[in-house]
Amino acid sequence: MEDSLSHNTEVGTAGHSEAAKPGILTPDAQMLVLTWVTFGLLLVVLYKFAWKPILTMLDAREENIRKALEDAQKAREELARVKEDSQKIVSAADEQAKMIVERSRKAATEAARVVESRARDEASIVLNNATAEIEAMQKKAHMDLRREGADLAVNLAGKIIHEHLDKAKHEKLIDRLIEEFEPEDYGKS
Repeated sequence: MEDSLSHNTEVGTAGHSEAAKPGILTPDAQMLVLTWVTFGLLLVVLYKFAWKPILTMLDAREENIRKALEDAQKAREELARVKEDSQKIVSAADEQAKMIVERSRKAATEAARVVESRARDEASIVLNNATAEIEAMQKKAHMDLRREGADLAVNLAGKIIHEHLDKAKHEKLIDRLIEEFEPEDYGKS
């Protein structure tokens, strides 16, 4: 019994000492207050030295991203405007090129017409000159033939009548015979 009594006393003392000493799961008020004070101080220090700079940096990054997006949108709008302007310039240049080509065609057609007209006029002049020259040569040839024919006739007549004419009489007789011999149809051809 003694054993059991001594065991009971030990258990009773142990049970009593356990009640007086707090356990791991039972909160101690002083420890609880110190934990909350430490946690609060840690929050203040983190807020002042970590969260505030982190939040400021995040705000600045957000602002940079927002500005970059705005700049990108402005750049897209500017690019669209430049593209539209360049298309207008290209279409205007295309229209101007078409007008220049059309004017060149008209000028070339007009130049060809002028050259052709000049060539026709010059050909007409050359033809008229050639015709006039041929007619003049033809008249001269007719006159030469008449003169030679009259000269032959006078010589022949002189031989026939045995009369010898001097040079002045000879020329008068030739001129008279040419005037008498000139038929109406012969002079017109």
